[in-house]
Amino acid sequence: MELSDYKVRILTDSHGTGAVTRVLVESTGPASTWTTVGVHSNVVEASWLALVDALAYAALRNPLAAAR
Repeated sequence: MELSDYKVRILTDSHGTGAVTRVLVESTGPASTWTTVGVHSNVVEASWLALVDALAYAALRNPLAAAR
């Protein structure tokens, strides 16, 4: 698995009082590409959530490779 793209978007509510960060992580494996999303008010936490989901998805797609 390889990280192929990383995007950060700041989302604000209609009143402008709060901000939420959305992180998109695009990953590439031997035969496919997938995108996962993390959403949190903290950009590091949003990034972590997206990355953990990307790793979990890779492990579900190919459990033998994840065990190595």
